[in-house]
Order: sequence, then C-alpha cells, then structure tokens
Amino acid sequence: MEYEPLKNTEQDSVQEQSESQAEKESPNYELFTNDEFIDFQRVEVISVDETKPWKPPLEVKVTKADGSVEDTLDANTPFFVFQDAEGNRMSVTAAAAGHIDQLHIKGEDEGSKFDYDSLNELFQDVAKKLPTEVASQEGISDFAIDMERNMGKEGIASVAELLAEGILSEHDAELLESVREQVQELNLQGDPEAKQAFIDQFVTDNSDSAVTFQLVRGSVLVPTVDAPKRDTTELFMVFGPGADGQKTAYTMAPGRHMPRHPNPDQHKSPDGNMNMDTFQESADAWFDTVMLTGE
Repeated sequence: MEYEPLKNTEQDSVQEQSESQAEKESPNYELFTNDEFIDFQRVEVISVDETKPWKPPLEVKVTKADGSVEDTLDANTPFFVFQDAEGNRMSVTAAAAGHIDQLHIKGEDEGSKFDYDSLNELFQDVAKKLPTEVASQEGISDFAIDMERNMGKEGIASVAELLAEGILSEHDAELLESVREQVQELNLQGDPEAKQAFIDQFVTDNSDSAVTFQLVRGSVLVPTVDAPKRDTTELFMVFGPGADGQKTAYTMAPGRHMPRHPNPDQHKSPDGNMNMDTFQESADAWFDTVMLTGE
C-alpha cells in the first residue's frame, strides 16, 4: 500500500497567503524615473503652442533638486514612465509632472492636495493600482482608482446625489432640464460672448435657484452648484496619445471619473471631422453631473 505524504496544512496555508500577498503587492506596471530630474524643485512653462485651442506647453524651465536650472527643456521630456508586462509605455512629461507636483503635492490648497510626500511616492503607488489594460488601449483612457488615502476634495457631484441630499430641489432639477438643449447648442457653436450672456440672463431670471452656470477651460458652459466639495480617496486620471505616439498622462485630479467636457475641439478627429455621438454623450453627462463651487 502506498501512502500519500502527510501535508503540513498550516505551512501550506501560510505559504499560499504569502504568495497571495506578494501577488497583491506586485505592481501592475514598472516605474522608470528620469534620474536627472528626480526630486525637482519646480517646473515652469515658458512657451505654449498658440496654434492649438488648449495651448499645450512646448518648453519648460526646470529647477533641479540641487538648485541648478535647466533654462529650456522640451515640455514633452519624460520625467516618469509606466511600463506594463508587454513593454507598453505611458509617460508623465516634464510639463505634466510639474503641474501635478505644484498643485497636488506642494500646493497650499488643502482641497487639491494628495496625501503623498513626493511625486515619486505617488507614482510608485499608482504603478501598483493602474488597470493593466490602459497602456495597450488605443485612444484616450479616463478612469478613477481608489488610492485608499486622502486625495483632497472632488469638485463634482451627480444631480441625483444632490437631490437625495436636499441640496437641489425638484424645481432646480426642472429648471436645469429646461435649458439643456440651449446650453448644448451654445457649447456646440456659440462664441464666448453668447455663453456669458446666457449666464448673466440665467442669474437674472433665476436668482433663487441653487443652480447656475459658468465657463470652464475658458470656453465650456457647465452647470454649477454652490455646495461644498467632498473628501475623496479616489484619483481621476486621463492618459492619451502623446507627442511621441505613445500614451502620456493628460491629467490627474482628486475624485471620481469626470465626464469629458462638451468642447467640440475634444470631439474632432485629427482631420477635423466632428464626432457628434461622443459630443452628445459629454453634453448629456454634464447635465447629469454638476460642478461644486463651495468651499
């Protein structure tokens, strides 16, 4: 008769737990850093591309960790790179790194501050939590991940949430709905003056409303509510095609997934054709979602 070796179930269990924990802690992406600019003090944009509506940075000035200054650096120089198991890479450029560091790491506004001491610490944590498929997806990827620590305050909320909390009334919701098509048309083809005239008239006609409107990113008309921003542990991120053809970080900010703004320029193909389906999605999303403008 043959005997199976006696298994040490306690030892096996400990080993399985250890392997499971190691798997859990293993990052989804490998993080590479540009050692020349690690722990930089400051990045300042010194020139932008005036030919594009969103005016992307072209050159930056960098104060390095030791105080020395790089007076003119290509704004698209990678400062950090996330690489997945297949070798797909996503960069955080000098301009993006400087913006995130200045606003969310070193910034004075508590509502915007991430609970991290440095960009390096933040991105090491991001590398563990980034969805594995993002680097290989084509086009723009926008999503939020729970960082399990304080990431500041988010500045958006759904109309449904605000109704449930009594911050908005049914009258406010009906008023908002009544101008949906007008606002969509203004965002599609209205000039800044027409949009500002709409805001002024709306305030005049509805002085008792909890809802109003404002222009964001200079040209996009969105509904706002004067209610406090909310504490969040989520980090919203957008990655998309970069100058080198590979993906790069467009933005990182506190809070949940934020709908893309109904800005026509963001819904055009490289050859200038308008995608009305995605524009409509954004226009509708920004009536189900509002900006919070309170402290």
